[in-house]
Amino acid sequence: MSVGLDAVTRMGLLRITVFGLLALVVGCSAEPPPEKTAVRVVAQQVAQVAGLAQTVLTGDVQARFVSELAFPSAGKVAQLSVDVGDKVVTGQVLGRLDPLELRATLDISEAELQALQARVDLARADYSRQARLLPQGYTNRNEYERAQAALKGAEAELMTATARHQLARDAVADADLLALADGVVVARPVAPGEVVQAGQVVLSLAHDEAPEAVFDWYEALPTGLVIGAPIHLHTLSEPAREISGQVREIAPSVSASSGTLRIRVSLPAEAWHWPLGTVVAARLAESLGPVVVLPWAALSRDQGQPAVWRIDAQQRVSLSRVEVSRYETGRVLVAAGLRDGDLVVAQGGQLLYPGQQVEVANVLAVSGPGAQP
Repeated sequence: MSVGLDAVTRMGLLRITVFGLLALVVGCSAEPPPEKTAVRVVAQQVAQVAGLAQTVLTGDVQARFVSELAFPSAGKVAQLSVDVGDKVVTGQVLGRLDPLELRATLDISEAELQALQARVDLARADYSRQARLLPQGYTNRNEYERAQAALKGAEAELMTATARHQLARDAVADADLLALADGVVVARPVAPGEVVQAGQVVLSLAHDEAPEAVFDWYEALPTGLVIGAPIHLHTLSEPAREISGQVREIAPSVSASSGTLRIRVSLPAEAWHWPLGTVVAARLAESLGPVVVLPWAALSRDQGQPAVWRIDAQQRVSLSRVEVSRYETGRVLVAAGLRDGDLVVAQGGQLLYPGQQVEVANVLAVSGPGAQP
């Protein structure tokens, strides 16, 4: 019985010895895992510069003054000698009412005036006779007062007829529609042959004097954009030729139809040759204070917040949250979160993780002052 136990014990010791030797051999032959290769990145050294945001507005040239032209009296439009887009000069005849109806109305008013004048003369003679006879007792008070009332009534009707006659004369004289200023016809809602009422708009005339550029702005106004502020403009066809305008008017409220604020800019005399409707662009400069200009590729995220990869002295990276002042084409303007001299990853940070070793392949030059897109 003891012999069997000794055999079992020896077999167990033998197995332990064999497994130990195998573990020792494997442990001695295994090599340590290779270290991960450092990721090559492009870095940029942080340096704050004066931030200058450039905002570009697009609008068009419009007339500051637009006159709505109308005939002062009703009638049939016999002629309109201009169309939309035509240039006109002061005093030019633009349209004419049918003179036959106007002259007929004048003839009727003249005949009515003559008849009422005769009636007044008759009433005045009757009143004079009653005034002479009343003191002598040859007439009574009732006849005298009747003659007096008839004279006053006839004189009142004569005054009314005289006013109507003057209106008829003015209508004949105003049958021609004249241009009030040099300009361009921008609307013609009436066609020849139509009957118009007095004061109904027939033509719209945009004056050549003092054109202006009009812009619609969808956001809060940039800092410094106030009435009287200078603003640089150029046409889309000549972007290299800039002129300086002046903000004349800023709408006090947002338009209910477009949701924009309308800005009107007075143009200098050198821009008065720009045709109405010319598309113009305005450039606004807004100071942002000290900022750090980084390329778009440098921006990352840390729990939903903007962040950048900062490189420490051991060439390891860590995420640092930043405050972005403005997003622009190809770059971001960082207002807070970085200090001068910091080294951040500008390119190649897409697959980094905190504490990873990096190799700086190149250091980008610091962007100059200003923040032009």
